[in-house]
Amino acid sequence: MILSSEKMEQVADLKKMIINHPQFDKAYEQLLNAYYMNVETGISEHIICVGQSGTGKSTLKEKLRDSINPQKNNQKVITPILIVDTPAMPTVKNLAEEMLMKLGDFRYYSGSTIQKTTRVHHYLNQCEVKMIIFDELQHFIDRGKERKSQEVADWLKTVIDQSRCSIVLMGLERCEYLFRINEQLRRRFSKRIDLHPFSIDSHEPFMEFMGVLYAILERSKLTARFDLNNKEFISAIYYATDGVIANMIKLFIGVIELLDASKNKMIGKDIFETAFMENIWIDGKRELNPFNNAFIWQRLNKPGMPFHRNDFIKEEKQA
Repeated sequence: MILSSEKMEQVADLKKMIINHPQFDKAYEQLLNAYYMNVETGISEHIICVGQSGTGKSTLKEKLRDSINPQKNNQKVITPILIVDTPAMPTVKNLAEEMLMKLGDFRYYSGSTIQKTTRVHHYLNQCEVKMIIFDELQHFIDRGKERKSQEVADWLKTVIDQSRCSIVLMGLERCEYLFRINEQLRRRFSKRIDLHPFSIDSHEPFMEFMGVLYAILERSKLTARFDLNNKEFISAIYYATDGVIANMIKLFIGVIELLDASKNKMIGKDIFETAFMENIWIDGKRELNPFNNAFIWQRLNKPGMPFHRNDFIKEEKQA
């Protein structure tokens, strides 16, 4: 089925959507305060920001980057916030390369690790960087060895101490392993931000989940076609997404795509049932599909299910 231009715009709009909910807003304010603390007083605050995939870490860093844009004058480019994505096969050397490339060093690939680190500090000073965000830091845990993880922890200490920038370490929960193997690094981080999936266990979390759901419906122009008083339907959306905002967006993109050919006035469970299978879990049928009448009303987080988390930690790998 080829989507109409209108539906394509609807899907694109949903993918670009930033939903300001209390948890996200608080995290954004904490990062912004750390940035301005550095700008105004020169004091560096270091923060670790962790959360499972899809809970908004990438959106958070993009919003921060967009709110404080780089500036260019005749002499240099000023980069107030430097965002560094940890390479998929990380080493200290290629992480330094990534930083140099983002800072505009055309010879980013040239030199030893020590020489690159020296140039990193030079460019951080020249570009007047006030905050560095290292994202996807769990790559060092997933694919590195114990020695490599220790090396990056020591290297980060050097960057923190010499750059005078505020540092944000961002990633999945297991990136905290770097702190376990290096107490000195852990002591440098005084604040922690946790981004959790939404819950419907009690009134306040349920209302927060509803607020996000309403924002998605409104942006999708589907508010009038969805019964917000149907608590069973809303619970089904929670179970179909595990309360993860990225999964909610995926589900509604599937619904929009299916509605392209539908003449129904109200959106029925059958459309959500198909959207769940097409966009979340292809094996989610009958009792394993939250929109099917046979659904068992249990979280889909067992091995083999879409929300099963392989919480790998180093100790388990080495056991």
